[in-house]
Amino acid sequence: MAIDMFHNLSAQRIFTLCVEIALLLGLIVPACAHFFLPRLPESAEHEKIELERSADELQQLLETSTTLAVQSALQAAGNYIVQALELLYTKQQIDALSKDEAQWLAGEVLSSQKFGPTGYISAVTANGVIAVHPDTNLVGKNLAEDENISRFIATHQGFIEYNLQPSPQFQDDTSQLAYISYFEPWNWIIVISIPKQDRYSLLDSTYVERQIGYLSTKDNRQRFILYPNGRLWLSPQEKSESADGSGEELPTLIELLQKQKTGFHTYNWLSRNSREYITKGLAFRENPCCNIIVGVSGQLPHTPQWLGLLNHSWIYFTVGVGFFLIFIFLFFRKALILPLHRFIDHTEHAVADLSLLPVNQTKIRECKDLASRINNLITSCIQLNGELQQEEQTSAAIHDQLRTEIVNRKETQHKLLSEIASRKSAENYLLLFKNIFDYANEGIIITDAEQHILAVNQAFSDITGYKPYEAINNRPVMLKSGQHSKEFYEEMWLALRTTGNWSGEICNRKKDGVTYTQWLSISAIKDAADTVTHYCAFFHDITELKNKEQQISFMAYRDALTKLPNRAALETRLTQAISRAKRDKTTVAVFFIDLDNFKNINDSLGHDKGDQVLIQVAQRMLEIIRQEDTLSRLGGDEFILLSEYTESESGIFTLASRLLNCLKQPFVIGPSKIYINASIGISTYPEDGKTTHELIKNADMAMYRAKNEGKNKFVMFTREMHEKFLSHIRIENAIRTGLAKREFIIYYQPKLNAQSEKLTSFEALVRWRKGDQIISPGMFIPVAEESGLIDLMGLYTLEEVCRFLRELQDMKVALYPVSVNMAPRTFNNPEVVETIDRILDDNRLDPRYIEFEITETTAMSDVEHTIATMHRFRHRGIHLSIDDFGTGYSSLSYLSEMPVSTLKIDQKFIRSQNMTKKSIVAAIAAMSRQMSLKIVAEGVETREQLQWLRELGCDEVQGFYFAQPMSETKTIEYINALPGPAGDYVEYE
Repeated sequence: MAIDMFHNLSAQRIFTLCVEIALLLGLIVPACAHFFLPRLPESAEHEKIELERSADELQQLLETSTTLAVQSALQAAGNYIVQALELLYTKQQIDALSKDEAQWLAGEVLSSQKFGPTGYISAVTANGVIAVHPDTNLVGKNLAEDENISRFIATHQGFIEYNLQPSPQFQDDTSQLAYISYFEPWNWIIVISIPKQDRYSLLDSTYVERQIGYLSTKDNRQRFILYPNGRLWLSPQEKSESADGSGEELPTLIELLQKQKTGFHTYNWLSRNSREYITKGLAFRENPCCNIIVGVSGQLPHTPQWLGLLNHSWIYFTVGVGFFLIFIFLFFRKALILPLHRFIDHTEHAVADLSLLPVNQTKIRECKDLASRINNLITSCIQLNGELQQEEQTSAAIHDQLRTEIVNRKETQHKLLSEIASRKSAENYLLLFKNIFDYANEGIIITDAEQHILAVNQAFSDITGYKPYEAINNRPVMLKSGQHSKEFYEEMWLALRTTGNWSGEICNRKKDGVTYTQWLSISAIKDAADTVTHYCAFFHDITELKNKEQQISFMAYRDALTKLPNRAALETRLTQAISRAKRDKTTVAVFFIDLDNFKNINDSLGHDKGDQVLIQVAQRMLEIIRQEDTLSRLGGDEFILLSEYTESESGIFTLASRLLNCLKQPFVIGPSKIYINASIGISTYPEDGKTTHELIKNADMAMYRAKNEGKNKFVMFTREMHEKFLSHIRIENAIRTGLAKREFIIYYQPKLNAQSEKLTSFEALVRWRKGDQIISPGMFIPVAEESGLIDLMGLYTLEEVCRFLRELQDMKVALYPVSVNMAPRTFNNPEVVETIDRILDDNRLDPRYIEFEITETTAMSDVEHTIATMHRFRHRGIHLSIDDFGTGYSSLSYLSEMPVSTLKIDQKFIRSQNMTKKSIVAAIAAMSRQMSLKIVAEGVETREQLQWLRELGCDEVQGFYFAQPMSETKTIEYINALPGPAGDYVEYE
């Protein structure tokens, strides 16, 4: 039976059993190696990754700290500016300032504020128009069309980043960080901007260093900051380790950092404690905007060589186990399977041989015993195979369980790391908020619901003088100044209870007893149940701002020289006085005071002496007026006195007389005594006007009447003055319209030779044709002279004369010279010669046919200019004559130097029967003959006048005796009717 079993036993089954045993060993051995081999230490590569991550965290910490610092500073500045604007708006509401004045003051305050080294503050209207900007060239610019920045116009509050190049002054500010505040009363958007590249100027380096030092205490790594100026800050741990002359020195590392900017560096460092070289890794990052380099250094771990191979090359271990299993398999096959095959072969041969031998019972029993043992061995092998399969299944289950446990452990580790990072971030933010609280520029007070002070910051102590331990557990009432009423505090707490917020201006007292003004904002802090748990108050000292406001208000409403109210202050007070007079049905008097001949003082003594006279004049007038009256200075030598509650005209006359009498005493200016008078115009409410503008205008008009009537007197405004003024305005406007529509026409009056009575020339006289009516020059010439339109009228006359002469030339009609009156302002214009040349060239006219008449006063006003201009005219062939000679003042020496050809005697001398005036005409004629000047007499109306002028030797005459002024058509007929060939040209000598 044993022999049959041996025959049936297969070597393949034995080989398969061996393979299964080998595979089972292959599963058990790696598992045992995983659980029983010691845990490998962390590698140097892992430490490098950790250092790189720590360097990135440092750079992110620097960026986060900068962002929070910039936002805090921008928001604090925005709140401060809005509070300042609310203060000005309050002044506007109580009529202490007009809206334009309040906005002007606001613009001055905003444009003068600086934020950081290059930051600035501007204001933009809701329509996108710049209202306030440090660069005045940008004020009024519309930003709504700019796509890069139009989005912040609609943003009423918050932080933005935008690109803008507003002007050459701010051309580097391409990337701006800004905080937007909205001031609703004026519809202004307040923009506090700082260039993004300068935001690190607001960063507190001490805070960042403290944060980094805190991180170094957590993981025992050394952190550092390298500033652009080369200063190196090291965390406290780094300071304990220093180079002892071996390894890499600090200067070498600093030079490496400044050169590479960003990267990782490995170096050797000699430890002071162990006196051994250690290998360190250095990870560093540069922030390109501020050129600050941050980094972290740490020791790289030292690993044994064999353990390092396992740690870094797990695959080597796996390959080794595989070779080991192959070796066991080959050994098992050689030691067990091959001998077994040989045993079976020998057994088969032995059984074959036994069949030929005689049966031996002893041998048979031995064979049975051997077969039984072999069966037992086979049974044991089968049982062992089952046990091996069971162990294999158990090992697979354990492997799956271990894999699940590893995954769960990794997830738990990841969650733990995330929680640690969150806690660190929360701790950093808490520390950041504490630093913001401690280092804020505004004073901060935190109290409980019963108003007991729990905490104050450093700014509180700087402003009030109280130390934190002196304030904590006290109440804010310790700062009370006593300058506010009980109702003030009741309204404040009522607002806190109803709205939860209150802000306003309040006067408090410092520890040393000094009172100061502060802007206070209080907020109630509530819990989830809407119950007040704390109060938080922010305040800042605005005493300096109040002083500046008073100074600006004084400058805006006071005259810098006399310290009297200026025109803006006068108009405000006059408006209020009119309102009171309207309510109380009283009278308001306005005195317009103008000093007589004050220009002579400035011209003779100088403007400094003139300023001293104005100061003394203001002081004298202040001494005689009532305290409730307002004396103001408009400018120059003009003053206005506002007097309320005047009872009658006699009181007004008395006050005006006192004003004139106070100026009679001389003013002592140094060694000189100056006498001065004044002209006063008076208007009253409601008789002479019901608005500020009307009262000042009518008083000014009455003052000019006083000057025209001889000065040193006062004149009450009358309706006749107003009508005359309106008539003057209507005529002036009509003249402007008439010149534009060419309603003015030129009449020509002949001038004849006094002896032969032959035509020599014409004089151009302007007339105004209004419809079918011809208006006399006496109606519009004075108005034209007062308004300055006489210049335009003179050039208009010259153009019409040139046009008429050109038409005569084209018609082949004899040409005669024409004299044209030139106004003083036209003659004194530096470009008058060029203007005349242009007119003559446009009409292609010979200058010899034009003669200009200027008055005696014009000729003598600026002799040097007169002589130079006359020579320029004579160089062109234009003749000049002195009109109305004898009515003004002439210097014969200057007259002899002037290149004039004619003296024209005014008609009042010709028509007069007074012998003195006749003697004057005779003297003028005799003088003219001596000076070789031609004499022209105007206004000749009788034959006796002509004969008398002939006897005096007068050269030319003109007047109604010969011909009246004629239109252009009549003039052509007059020329054609003259004896002589038609079309002859008259040569003018």
